[in-house]
Amino acid sequence: MKRVMNSKNLCVLFIIIFGLFTLSSAQSLPDSVNYNTADIDIGEPFYTGYFTGFGHSTINSFIEDPVDGYLHVAYVDNYELYYYKSTDEGQSWIKEQIITGHEGDIRYAALAIDLNQKIFIAFTIHSLYNYSNPTGISFGQEFFYDLYCLNNLSGNWSIEQIELHSISNYGAVIQNIFVDKDNDVHILANRYGWNSLGGEAWEWIRNSTTNAWGPKNTIVQFSDAGYDKFIFDRYLTLIDTAGTINLVCARQLADNYRLFYLTYDGSSWGAPVEISDNIAVAWNRFDAIVDPDYNKYVVYLYNNSSGLPELKVTINLDSPQTANINLAPTDTLNYFTLHCDQHGLFTMYLWIKNKNVHITFSNDCLNWSDPVEVPDSLTNYFGGMMVRTDTRQGYFTNRARQIVVAAGTRGAQPYGPDSLFYGDVTYYTMPAAPELYSPANGSVIDTTSVEFNWSESYPAIDNYWFEIADNDLFNNSFIDSSLTNPTIIYDNILPNKTYYWRTKCKNLRGWGEYSETWNFSTVIVSVEDNKFAPSDFILEQNFPNPFNPSTQISFNLPERAFVDLKIYNILGIEVANLISKELEAGHYTKEFDASSLSSGIYLYKLYAGKFLDVKKMTFIK
Repeated sequence: MKRVMNSKNLCVLFIIIFGLFTLSSAQSLPDSVNYNTADIDIGEPFYTGYFTGFGHSTINSFIEDPVDGYLHVAYVDNYELYYYKSTDEGQSWIKEQIITGHEGDIRYAALAIDLNQKIFIAFTIHSLYNYSNPTGISFGQEFFYDLYCLNNLSGNWSIEQIELHSISNYGAVIQNIFVDKDNDVHILANRYGWNSLGGEAWEWIRNSTTNAWGPKNTIVQFSDAGYDKFIFDRYLTLIDTAGTINLVCARQLADNYRLFYLTYDGSSWGAPVEISDNIAVAWNRFDAIVDPDYNKYVVYLYNNSSGLPELKVTINLDSPQTANINLAPTDTLNYFTLHCDQHGLFTMYLWIKNKNVHITFSNDCLNWSDPVEVPDSLTNYFGGMMVRTDTRQGYFTNRARQIVVAAGTRGAQPYGPDSLFYGDVTYYTMPAAPELYSPANGSVIDTTSVEFNWSESYPAIDNYWFEIADNDLFNNSFIDSSLTNPTIIYDNILPNKTYYWRTKCKNLRGWGEYSETWNFSTVIVSVEDNKFAPSDFILEQNFPNPFNPSTQISFNLPERAFVDLKIYNILGIEVANLISKELEAGHYTKEFDASSLSSGIYLYKLYAGKFLDVKKMTFIK
């Protein structure tokens, strides 16, 4: 706290993250957008085959720990599983290959952190994969997917088997992992393989008390389509503090792709409910988030009657509305990711066909600002991960962190290497006016020193401005514009005056609007206009005495001293503390109002440095 001896409010911050190549000095950003980036890793070249697909994946694997803010990523590169951790806001990363027993076999991974900051990484393997020649898998074996989970409960990584593939050529492909309010770990996987009738999703729960995995539970199963239709891409979870979980997924039918959700009430899953019967299918064509009030937002690309994608938003799983994202008529939105910060401010990444990534901002997830282009030269994105946070603990980050995989060469096998990037773009609006806290507007102050307090701003505020004057035009005012906290102690208060004060705050955009102007009056302990200081410590008899209901108590200080002036009843119990502060030399008078007390004899005691004196007074109602 700053003290002056002689003489946040709503500051809107949108922070979004996108991992790209380092900026050159020639590149520039729009006004009030600040951009940073960090390289995470350069991957390995990899082979693909008819059954294997890409040698890396990024499913629900980027977490920010709500306790310490550390960043955790699980990433499959060249069919190998790696764990990355950052303790410095993504600027540097520790890399660890956490499992080698299935090296070359791993296809997907997902990461979660429990309430004790322990890490769980679920992953899918195909034991017949071989990253040196993955094309060797034959028909009848292509879906031999097995499911495992790693954890560091003991301080070291240990592996647990969850589910092995069926000889009928299907297995479990990891789609999500999360921790509920009871600290139980849930793994969600897609039944992937032959003979699926429209899609099937499975769940396994690890009991936090017994540390044992329960049996496989089929949470949804469709039978309204032909063979080999799947629930696909990714499973998104919306979790609130009550333990209710909404799972959002997509599935394929013969004519189109459909979006649906189902709800976990803390004990069981409900029936699936369709959100849309015609979504534009591709990874990152739908997203789901919650805001700090636990409103649920599901956003998806919908194919309209002309076959063109429109961005739809359903709030609390109600009827969908069309979002306005202000794209140019020639722009085609391929996919997007969303984030909501702790103040309910939304950011969205837009991957627009044949363009660099754009970003846009909203207060309601429906009406978006004009997209801002991220200044980069990277256009061949393979995919990305938006940071997930622990909403069941009420944890929302100010930064919408994003990790992106940038595709390497694809001319001939082996492909790649593909690279992993992290970065952040910060967009600022002008700071709004702070909210004043104390001293209260219109209050009466009886002290020569006043502590002023106002609301703390959102992050990225550089300075606060405090201004006080004895007139409402703020002529000849005192100003301190160097404050870094929303508080100040001002010691130049004079008696029998009315003071006016206000504040404002500053970020990269500049100074925002002033707060309201508040005022207070002073009836401070009076100091007589003596030319010379008293020569002795003196406590005078109160006047009048007896009194009803108030009386004046006067005393002399020959030197600066810390003063306590207290009132006691006849039993020695303190009933009032009139002064407790350091005073300059002088003659002082303090009024004592006893209207809340009963009639009787009271003592008033003065401590001033080493001086002590006590006198009696009589209160008669």
